[in-house]
Amino acid sequence: MADDVKQQEDDQNLWRAVYTAEGGWSPAVAYAHHFSVAAPVLAEADGTLYCVHRGARRGEAEQLPVVWTSFTPAAAQPFVAALEEASKPLAEGATAEQAEQRQAKIQAAAAALTEARKWTPDRHVWPRVYSAETPALVNDNGTLRMVFTQVDSWRSGATPSLWETHLTNEGGRPVWAEPTPIRGTGREYPLAPAMAEFNGAVHLLYVDPQGRSLRHLVRDAQGGWRPVGGAADSKIGQERIPSLQEMKHFRKTSGWAGNLGLAVHDGQLHLVFPHGPSGGYLLHSAFDGDKWGPVQPASPKNAEGEYDRETVQVSRRSAALASFGGKLHAVYPSAKNDKLVHLTWTKDGEWSQPVELEGHDSNNTPALLTFREGPVGEEREALLLVHRGVNRYVPPVPPAPPAPPSLADVASRGTTVTGETVSDYGPGAWSCVTHRILATPATLKNGDKALIATVDMTAEYYWGFWWYRDSGSSYSKPHMSSSTLWIRKPGDKNFARHADFAGGRFDSSGKFRTDVLITGLEPGTYEIGLSSSKSVKIGGYWWIEHHFKVKTDREYYTQIELTKSATTITV
Repeated sequence: MADDVKQQEDDQNLWRAVYTAEGGWSPAVAYAHHFSVAAPVLAEADGTLYCVHRGARRGEAEQLPVVWTSFTPAAAQPFVAALEEASKPLAEGATAEQAEQRQAKIQAAAAALTEARKWTPDRHVWPRVYSAETPALVNDNGTLRMVFTQVDSWRSGATPSLWETHLTNEGGRPVWAEPTPIRGTGREYPLAPAMAEFNGAVHLLYVDPQGRSLRHLVRDAQGGWRPVGGAADSKIGQERIPSLQEMKHFRKTSGWAGNLGLAVHDGQLHLVFPHGPSGGYLLHSAFDGDKWGPVQPASPKNAEGEYDRETVQVSRRSAALASFGGKLHAVYPSAKNDKLVHLTWTKDGEWSQPVELEGHDSNNTPALLTFREGPVGEEREALLLVHRGVNRYVPPVPPAPPAPPSLADVASRGTTVTGETVSDYGPGAWSCVTHRILATPATLKNGDKALIATVDMTAEYYWGFWWYRDSGSSYSKPHMSSSTLWIRKPGDKNFARHADFAGGRFDSSGKFRTDVLITGLEPGTYEIGLSSSKSVKIGGYWWIEHHFKVKTDREYYTQIELTKSATTITV
């Protein structure tokens, strides 16, 4: 169930993945039709997830219009209910026509649910806001607030300033308020903003390259911004910021290398930032509500308990931060290659060893957000990662087609006939099995004619706004509790031959494929199909591991009763 992804030499696709401590990082999946020139930013407010970015590249334009997309998981619930209603079993003695009508309703309801689970198309902010950098985004006690970098007199001096807007509701639809400038930055040239809600207030940090420092403001109840502690020169690690020739770097590169990384964790406001305007080694400090702690490398120490060239982490941009699972997580683009790098921090263990993320390549700072999703009462928490593709995209080598199963007695095969692909869903559409029947005429080594009937299935689970291959968990693996393949001449009432493959397990890629050699057939046209009354898949990702927290049946979200899939072939 893949999005239609436009592959580009300059890969501006936005990609997403989810992370759990138990399962690690999921494969990267592209947001179809969502393109960004640089880094995105994520936030959640009132049950809706938001992603803001600057859209696709527009020639040599330095400032680009800010766009946004959103997804509200609760909005898909009516479509879940509609699918469950359509999936109710027919009464005993239902006609074939009624069965076909039921199947059509199921497929229509499933298609509608798939659409409902997509993020909205990109829309412009008020009605068109331009920014020279990735904006900052925060949930301000239920209000989605954004700060962006506006540049005036581009050709004559490139003077940046910070502006803010917030999302309102007018007539039942979301509308961004008219932006207003942020007062209190004085004669500074503010860049690389980051925001977080801490102790009931929104905190804003940004770079002041003119003053060679980082600045810290807090938003008061009246909507104004004031320096923390009342000091107009609040600074963090001033000695760590290299000397700059005022705005020379900004005029050349249209902004800082990447926004500051800011997140609340373990009762403190944590900041990670590069030591220079073009990236560099990462630094870390924490604010306890009164003062900032020491600025230290965001890196693990060596065996002697010291920082050295081998352990210090270097980013080509900046880092994204999020608190998840009792740890502070940081993800940043490596300065050595195109990979993203993941490491964590705890107060006791400090920074972990970095891990390069295979299959998650980007040259820009990603976005991180902790979120919860799942069946009602069984929601699971994870990290959502969204990143832009690499600047130089090389299409992957197409995977080799799966080799057909080799049956020892088959000397030759004819042309394979493939039946219609059918998708069936479990309760709430949290699990899915896509299946089809293939039939291949064959000649045995002794000259007899035969058929090879192939059952091809793919198990998937839905989570993190996408479908993933279901290889199960440590508690439960997807498998067929019962399944019957039958063959008969069209119009006949009795089965000519059938096979039972109950207990068959899906492999690590979520695939189940089995071949049945059918011999002793007379010439004629045969229908080969999967029984709609004796084919049930159970087990998998959404098996309820906690002791009957909501449902009394642990297989409730994994059990799928497969409907008929078939094909016809002439021997």
